[in-house]
Amino acid sequence: MIDMPFLYAAIVIMLILIAREFLKRKFNFDMDNVDSTKLKALFASKKGSIKKATGDKSLVLISAGDNKATVMATLRQITGIDYNEAKKLVDSAPSVLMSNISEAEADLNKKALEFVGAKLEIK
Repeated sequence: MIDMPFLYAAIVIMLILIAREFLKRKFNFDMDNVDSTKLKALFASKKGSIKKATGDKSLVLISAGDNKATVMATLRQITGIDYNEAKKLVDSAPSVLMSNISEAEADLNKKALEFVGAKLEIK
């Protein structure tokens, strides 16, 4: 009888070999001859490719509504702030959540926060 961990290891090795062959045939990418400096340069050039639009609009939280926790979670996802900062902004409403953003970004974030029960205003 075959030992199960041995079987899993054999399957993983076969999948790696198949993936290597696929990359070589489909994309002409040879994993044996990878130049790490080229890969680092490729990833470094991609970091700055996402640029936020700037504008003259501000998003102001008027009220968090009944479900403050959901508004805080959504706010954290949108802005990337930590829990304590989100709690301060929600508790001190009316407060400016975002400033110097474009009309489109303000509208999109307003819709996302209104969906979870917050009341907002774009100024």
